[in-house]
Amino acid sequence: MNLVELTPGTYHLQGGSNIGLSVQDDRALLIDAGLDGDTAKRALRVIDDLGVTLEAVFITHAHADHFGGAYLLQERVTGVRLYAPALEAGMMEHPLIEPLYLFSGASPIRELRGKFTLAEPCRVDQVIDKPGPLAIGPFEVDVVPLPGHAPRQIGVGVGDVLFCADALFPAKTLDKHQVIFCVDLDEALETLERLPGLPYAHFAPGHGPAYRAGDEIARICAANRTRLTEIRALVHEALATLRRMPRRMPRETSALVAAVSDHYGLHLKTATAYFLTRTTILAALSSLERKGEVETLVRGNRLYWQRVDSQA
Repeated sequence: MNLVELTPGTYHLQGGSNIGLSVQDDRALLIDAGLDGDTAKRALRVIDDLGVTLEAVFITHAHADHFGGAYLLQERVTGVRLYAPALEAGMMEHPLIEPLYLFSGASPIRELRGKFTLAEPCRVDQVIDKPGPLAIGPFEVDVVPLPGHAPRQIGVGVGDVLFCADALFPAKTLDKHQVIFCVDLDEALETLERLPGLPYAHFAPGHGPAYRAGDEIARICAANRTRLTEIRALVHEALATLRRMPRRMPRETSALVAAVSDHYGLHLKTATAYFLTRTTILAALSSLERKGEVETLVRGNRLYWQRVDSQA
């Protein structure tokens, strides 16, 4: 875990999944808790080395790699309070919901019950249901809605730093995984459009390095926007009319997952990778359906997607 001080008393604990840390009046506030208990223990060692006491933990969204260590913090630190946005809080207290929605609402298979998609449950002490200023002990933070990657994802502003969760991914992740995860593509694009204009000097995401205001944050947000719009266009193109095919070419969701994955040269080797990729493809289809560009078709006991005929 690499400790980076962004402004005096405000740190970015960079690792597999980053954690934010703010220190004031001998108290510490954590933003997110990492993947598991081991990650949380490393964060506690940093806090101990600074000679401060953990006051509270603010979870930005209910994905296992961001709240998986919260249960241990609650076990180890007496009186620590856990904050989380509405809806995400319910998923943290009932973490089966994450693999449940990845598996279309059915009882999840064994692979989706590992720690990367099924965290230990934790107790949420205060549900945050509106944006704006919030006092947490000696800390004055700003709650910033950043939906898209997760339904009610929020960012936490601490002074000149915005801990912006998974609103964006670094270039390294874009290059490696290609299809970045989101549940609402339209909201994710709106968040990425808005993010660079927010009044912060530093933007500290849940993965990768922090970015400075101006060109740095604008460039990485643009790269993320480009990738998401490209994925949506690829899905739409996969439904295009071909000369040798009928007027429209309905395709099942699995065929669209394969088409996009093939375009990026991906080789999905696990069920988890498939279901994560499928979620983003479905988010692209939802976006296209809201725009009136695609529709569902049930034929032969199968559900297909097809383009809407603009001449109809």
